[in-house]
Amino acid sequence: MNPYFAYSISFIVAITIYALGWSDAYPPLSLALLGFLGCTIIGFTIVGFRWQRITKSTLERLPVDNNPLVVTIFIYALWAADFFYEGGIPLLKILLAQPYNYRLFGIPSLHVFTVTFSSFYTIYLFHLYLSGRKKLILILYFINLSAAVLIYSRAMFMFNVCASILLFFQFGKKLSPRMMISAPFLALFLFYLFGVFGNLRVSRESKSNYDNSIFLNTGQATQNFRESIVPNEFFWSYIYATSSLANLQQNINHADRHVSWAWFGKMVNNEMLFNFISKRINTVFNIPHPGEHTIEGSFNVSTIYSKAFSHLSWIGMAIMSTYLLLIPFLYYKLLSPSPFLCTGLAILTTMFLFTAYDNTISFTGLSFQLIYPILFSWLEDRKIFSLRKLRSKNR
Repeated sequence: MNPYFAYSISFIVAITIYALGWSDAYPPLSLALLGFLGCTIIGFTIVGFRWQRITKSTLERLPVDNNPLVVTIFIYALWAADFFYEGGIPLLKILLAQPYNYRLFGIPSLHVFTVTFSSFYTIYLFHLYLSGRKKLILILYFINLSAAVLIYSRAMFMFNVCASILLFFQFGKKLSPRMMISAPFLALFLFYLFGVFGNLRVSRESKSNYDNSIFLNTGQATQNFRESIVPNEFFWSYIYATSSLANLQQNINHADRHVSWAWFGKMVNNEMLFNFISKRINTVFNIPHPGEHTIEGSFNVSTIYSKAFSHLSWIGMAIMSTYLLLIPFLYYKLLSPSPFLCTGLAILTTMFLFTAYDNTISFTGLSFQLIYPILFSWLEDRKIFSLRKLRSKNR
């Protein structure tokens, strides 16, 4: 569980897949951008080795306490409220071709808590299972993991699975030859399934039967890809892995250049704070957002750096990379020692694994999960409440 290695892997994979050149919508990556990313990859990798030495002795298993059935029931009561507010379960509405807009799903404000706490607790349960290997806890883990399927959130599902895999390698078995052989095939299957679910959604939106060619037009697939033997379903994974990098390059090519203390303050607000806070600050003080230039279509995510470039050009990107370097050490200092340390670091590492995709620091749906390990550690230390024992305590 190394956020720095995760960052390096994230951008190496994105750049490598980008080189396939399967979309006509993408601009070529400039030497300046490749140089910047190359420097950060090298820097983060070097710091990552230092991180390994610091954290190695503190990543421990959880003491196994009472069964967490009560919390699971509480979480599903929150999901039930969201389903009632929506008028149905998103997965069923999509399968039954009923009207559904994922952007409007959930009770405002409460939904943010439901998503973040559910995701945190799913990862925590897997940590708890690996500590004691109790089958009931594993069952509850899969019950909580299935919430992402019910709300048809591929991002939440992939986030939880990635964090669980990190925990598995931290406490589980080492990679056996069988696992090394089967892992690529499992990854290909998951990528294919990711495309299938994406095609189901766009086919439904187009009011047609399952059609795996619709998204090729949306993502402007090249003729080479269309004529290749690669199944069309894999184009979804290609676009999701690389469109953010294309948007970063597009923004660098066309954004206005701002360098001033005023824009520095705006960048701190917009890119370094939870977005539910920054949006309210922008509303109260009428602070404009510089926006960003993106490629054609609905692909509007653009790595952790694009909006930083909109605020302060290359200086903004350098500041953001420095901020990223500091976050893991600060979080580790806040949380260590704690029984929730491994859960928190699994979440943090997974966030860094997606930095090539979006600003996972400002996106509340991901970053707010980091609060729960700190919160429950604080409550447990002061004997106010123990999440692991499911009972309140008096001082």
